[in-house]
Amino acid sequence: MARVFCTILLLTGLLWGCASPPRQELLTARTALARAAAAEARILASAEYQSASNALQDGEAAIRRKKYKLARQILPLAESHAHKALIKARQEQVKREQRKAQEREAQSQRQAEEAAKQTAAQQSATSAQKRITKTTSSPIIKRALVRPKTYRVLGGETLWTIAARSDIYADALLWPLIYQANRDQIKDPRQIYPKQTLAIPRQVSDQDRQAARQKARESKIFPVGELLR
Repeated sequence: MARVFCTILLLTGLLWGCASPPRQELLTARTALARAAAAEARILASAEYQSASNALQDGEAAIRRKKYKLARQILPLAESHAHKALIKARQEQVKREQRKAQEREAQSQRQAEEAAKQTAAQQSATSAQKRITKTTSSPIIKRALVRPKTYRVLGGETLWTIAARSDIYADALLWPLIYQANRDQIKDPRQIYPKQTLAIPRQVSDQDRQAARQKARESKIFPVGELLR
């Protein structure tokens, strides 16, 4: 009799257990899904997260229909998928951080290379400027660069030969410019004398130069054809 009573109690307990909602399984599945969501599993492990979400929804629907046995079968699946989603999401987060670190390192390297190029370019420009400064500061170069504003006539020179000098105009046809600037002491362009100091115009426009050349070509004072023979 006692054995029969114990059997009845055991069956009653099993039936009662099956008849109660699986609250612990539901809580566990929801917690697992929440942890996956916090790890950005919706984006980083979307397939696994969606499977877990679907399983949880199915388990909750089974509970609402009081199909507790079915719910107890489904909810562990939801927890399992959520756990997989959490693991994959964390792995993807690690990879994402590694990619960001690599990008930062690559960017830093590019910036360092660019800075090195700029420094090299500045050093090169500085060196070139120093060479130019050193060269142009040479007394010989300075004398070569000087363009005198006056000229002291030497024996045997003419306005033609003076204009042709490299430190004057380097163009014999520009002699009319010297003549016009010194009309106060030159009466005849063919007559200049040693030790005369002539003004040499420097602010001369291209138009004035062309006009002077044309005048020299047309002048019979220094026939261009004869002088070029």
